Parts: sequence; structure tokens; C-alpha cells
Amino acid sequence: MIGKRRSLLLLALTAPLFAPAAGATVAIQGSSSEIQELFQEGQRLFRQGQKAEALERFTRVLALQPSNEDAYELWKIADHEVLLDLLVQGGQSELVAARLMELAGSGRQARANDSDAIRDLLRRVENDDPVERRRALRELSVNHGEYAVPMMLRRLADPNNDDRRVLYMHLLTQMDTDVVLPLIAALGSDDPFLRRNVASVLGYIGDRRAAAALAWHARSDADPSAREAAQEAARRVGSDGNPLALFLDMGDDYHHGRAEVLRPSDISDVVWSWGTDGLVATQVPRYLYADELSKHAYHRALRIDPTSLDGRAGLARAYACQQAEMLARTQAGLEDTEFDEQMGLSTIALNNAGVEAIDRALAWSLEGGASACGVRLAQVLGDLSLTPTPALSSALGRGDGAISAQASVALGEIAYRSGTAPSDQAISGLTRAATLQVMRVAAVIDGDVARGRAVADALRGQGVVVHHWDKGANALGMLRRVPGMDAIVVADELPDMTVDQVLRGIARDERMSTTPVMLLTADEERAQELYGEQIAGTLTSAEGAAAVVEAMDARMGRDRELALAIAGRAAGTLERLAHGPARERLTGAADALAGVLEGRPDSVVVPALGALGAMGGAGHMAAVSAVIVDGNRSAEARVAAAEAAGSIAGRTGASPGTEALATLAAVLGSDADLEVRAALSRAMGRMPLTNEQRAALLGATRVNVGTAVQ
Repeated sequence: MIGKRRSLLLLALTAPLFAPAAGATVAIQGSSSEIQELFQEGQRLFRQGQKAEALERFTRVLALQPSNEDAYELWKIADHEVLLDLLVQGGQSELVAARLMELAGSGRQARANDSDAIRDLLRRVENDDPVERRRALRELSVNHGEYAVPMMLRRLADPNNDDRRVLYMHLLTQMDTDVVLPLIAALGSDDPFLRRNVASVLGYIGDRRAAAALAWHARSDADPSAREAAQEAARRVGSDGNPLALFLDMGDDYHHGRAEVLRPSDISDVVWSWGTDGLVATQVPRYLYADELSKHAYHRALRIDPTSLDGRAGLARAYACQQAEMLARTQAGLEDTEFDEQMGLSTIALNNAGVEAIDRALAWSLEGGASACGVRLAQVLGDLSLTPTPALSSALGRGDGAISAQASVALGEIAYRSGTAPSDQAISGLTRAATLQVMRVAAVIDGDVARGRAVADALRGQGVVVHHWDKGANALGMLRRVPGMDAIVVADELPDMTVDQVLRGIARDERMSTTPVMLLTADEERAQELYGEQIAGTLTSAEGAAAVVEAMDARMGRDRELALAIAGRAAGTLERLAHGPARERLTGAADALAGVLEGRPDSVVVPALGALGAMGGAGHMAAVSAVIVDGNRSAEARVAAAEAAGSIAGRTGASPGTEALATLAAVLGSDADLEVRAALSRAMGRMPLTNEQRAALLGATRVNVGTAVQ
């Protein structure tokens, strides 16, 4: 997004504002005092040339998980020459310095949208005193950033005060990347004079996020001066002049949260658009922020080329991923917000993308390993498509059990709706899905590719589905798209992030708040000392995989829910298919369905019984009868079992043996729900019983009509 040289320059310019008087301290209470002491000790050691020892202290500061407020206070007492030197050291030193800066930025977020403070600072930046002006600008940039842009645009739109307009263009340029997104939105203004000035500012900032919008205005802006300014600005940000391709690439980058467009410090609480009254900030939950920006980019692509399949596919993927996230948070009890309306509206939009685009989005999700998004996309394809799609067929053979299972359900629904027979592979997939057991899923995050692969392979050898990433940023971006994570292994050194940064990223996602995190390290004692309360344990190599599996045991509830939900959908699809022309091809699934009748909830058992009634045989009567006679089962399940038994008997002439018949007869004479006894009587009415057996049943169920008289 911006080069290191520019970052260092901006940091150097802001340093004087925060440098306190000699000996100044900040009152930090409780554990915060330890954070302050370690931080100051690290600075002292660094100045003395003891850089390794200093890095150790700064690492400890991060391991203590300072709050955003703590980090902001530390930032104010920091020796910024030390931070600058840390940045240029590279490696872990650079990561630690960047992490401290990121925390400080988060700490000031709550102060950002203060219109009175912004208004006051804008008055001060127009002060004749250059020192006061500079101080006000630094405070405006550091504390308010993007929220200051709407007020500043008024000066850029004023053609009657050149000096002030130039001043504000210069100020926005100095505020750098924080103001880029609202400025891009401001290119939607009807005022060509404002568009020209905004384009110029974006060109001087040089942020690649502006490349697509600038390229579009460079090609199509109706005003010659605005078009010329956009052309020059596009050249400055390195645009290749193809706005469609740029918007498509931008949508993909945002979706994946790539650092080139969305560093952790870039994530905001609002997205910007241009309305009739100027810039509009719309609040968006942070966990949906990346895909919200992705949607903006893909919509812009479709405005350029309404025929773009990638544009529609990108929107489908973004909507599906947001839905998967909202559903997961709601089901996990992490969100009080009512998402029903949002889910309904986004489903309408998702459906409107069309089958071809949704299928392409599914193919992308398969390629990228985005399991939760893929499951949702497969569900929608099952609702919409009339024929099997390439991505659904491809998903059947994927290693990810959730996507494969949902794809088989979708293909089964398509076959049922179109009156065709599903493929043998789809039938096998449906059978596996209906009997789906909980999957154990783990993530390995290690920049040492060989070591990471060895750990991943060791876990796979114990039946665990494993995702392996070599960078922290990629892992954090993808973890939210992989549901039901049971354990996460994090290396103590990564090429792009600190351990603290990754641990915080995991902890911020409430769905993973109970997920055990294991640290892969060569120094287990130091790891426990630094991160003991944040990790479930340590391992030094692939030989520690058994400890990871043990740590998974307490984190299986959510996975079981997911597996059972898919199993229920698969059983329901098999039930519908079993009552259609494809029944004869499904008989091989009957044994598997009989096996799910014990220990599963009604959501799986009831449709499985419906399917068995249509295609089961005499060999399945015992399993079905066991549900009927089980007084601990629900009335719904017992009725479904009775109906299945009656259907099997009617089709095949099968009947229970003498002992089983006596047990069923006892249910007829028991105090079981009348609905259960009535359903069982219908089933037994269809069974080929002897005269003696029927006489015994009538005797056991004799009813005297009338009222007893003493």
C-alpha cells in the first residue's frame, strides 16, 4: 500500500507531538505499570546497544497483552527514534515495532469520530503560527483520520479561496492512508471541481487502493480538468489503465484481507459512500468489514461491465461469506443482533447473481479452502440449479468433509427437483453425509514450511483435517472462513506478524475463544513464561501432535452441531429421492441409514426413517422397531418409525419375529402417546400376521365403549 520509506517519514513527522518532557511518566495502574516498566527498560537497553535484550523486553510487553489504552499511553512516552530504528532492523524487530504502532492506533479509535474536536482542530490548522498548525495537523491525523475528511472536503470544493484549498489538499496528503477510502468515495461527487482536487490528493498519497477509481475517472470523467487530474493521479499510483481488471482484483484482495489493501490497522468500523448530502459513513461490524469493501469493488466492476461474470461471482462469494459469518455467530450465541432481515435481503441479492456466477464463486472457495463460504454457496446452488454444476461435482471429491457433504445434498436436491437420477458419486456422498460424524479440524501456522508440513502430516495421521498456512495474516484471514476449528498450532516466529498479534487475532474471534492454541517453539520454558495463560500448551516438533489431539477433546461441541445439521439435510434429501423414480438406485444407502437411528437427534432420525420406509427391507425392521419401543424417544421419532415399519411391511411383506411382535404389542397396550399407538396399529395392520396373532392383538387392545355403572 505504502512503501516503508513513506511510513518512516510519516512516523518521524509525528514524533515531536508525542515526545514528553524529560523524565515524564504516565500513570498506569495495576498490571499496566509492569507494561510501562518493561517498555521503558526496553528503550533504555536499545539506546545502550543491547538490541537483543531490548527486543526481549518489547516482546514481553506484547505478551502481557496491553490494552489499546495502555498502548496509546506508551506511544505518548515512546522514544520514536527507538521505534524508527526497530522498524529498519527488519525481522522480528520490525514486526514488534509495527505491532506497538498498530495497538496505539486501535487505542485512539474511540476518540476518532468527535465532530467538535475535529472542528476545533480544523480551526487550528488554519492558524498563522506554523508550529501550532503543525501540531494541530498531527493531532487531527493521529486521533481522527478518516472522520475528518467530510469537513475537510468543504474547503476542497471552494473555488474562491485558493490558499485555503491548497492548504487542505496538502494536509490531506500528509494524513496519508487513513483518509484514502473516504476520498475514493468522494470521487462520486457531482462537483467536477471537487473531483479534480480529490483525484490530485489521492495521486500524491499514492495508495494502490485508489488505482481502480482513478483509472475509471481517467478514462470516463465527463469533465476535462477532472479527467486530466485523474490521469496524472492514476499514473502516480501505478495504475495500468484497466479499471475493470483493477476493481475485480481489488474485490478479491479485500475479500481475502490481503495486507496490500487491508492491514490490521486499516480495519475500520465504517464504510464510506457518496450520498446526496456528501460523504456517508455506514457502520459495519468489523468481522464483515473486508467483504463489505469487497462488495463495493465488485459493484463498481459491474457498473463498468454489466456482463462481467467475475463481478457477479465476487458479489455472490462476498454475500455468502457474510451470511456464513452471521449464521455462525448467531448459532454460537455470540451475537445479540437480529440478522433475519439482513439474511433475507442478502439471500435475495445472492440469488440474483445467478447459477453460473454462484458456481464460479464456489469454485473459488474450493480453491482457497474457504469451507464456511463454500457450504453456503453449495446450499444456494441446491436451491436454484436445475442441473448439476461443475463446481458442485468437483466439490464431491474434496477432502473437506463439510463442503463435500453439502455438495452431495445440493446435487440430490437438484435431481429430485428436476425428476432425474443423481449420479452414483452423488448418492455415495449423500450416504456418507447422512452418517457424518464429527470431524476434528486443526490449523498449523508456521513460516518454517517443512516443519509446518511435518506437524500437519502427523495430525492427519491421527484422523484430523488440517489447514496449513505459512503466514500469520493469511491464517487470520482464512480462520474465520473455516468453521469448527478444534485446535490451532502457532509457531513462535512468523515472517509477517508477532505471536502476540496472531494470538490476539484468534482471541478477538469469539467463536475461537475456547479453541486450544498450542505454541510450536524450540524453547518451551520461555514460551510458557511469556504466553502461559494464552496457550493450551507447547510442542517442539511433529512428535508433539498427540498433545494437540488431546487438547481438542474439550472443543468438539460446535463441530458435532455442524455435522448433525449436514447429516439431517442429507437424510432429508435421501427421503425425498426415495419416494421418487431414483428409489431403486438408493437401496445401498438403507444399511447406512439404519445405522444412524441410534444416538442421533430427531433432525437426522426422522428423515432417515422416512427414507427407510421407502427403500428399506426386512433386514431393517429390527432397527426401526427398536425406535418404536423406546419410551425415551420422542413421539415424533416413534411415529416416524411406525410409519416406516408399515411401509416396509406393505412393500415387502416383512413382519417382526415372534419376540419382536410381542414387544410391539406391549406398546399398543401401554400408556404411550395415542398418536404413537395409532401409527403402530396402522403398521401392524399392514403386516402379514396369522389369525392367532391378530386375535391376540385384539384381546390386548380391547375397548369397551360406554360408561361403567355401579
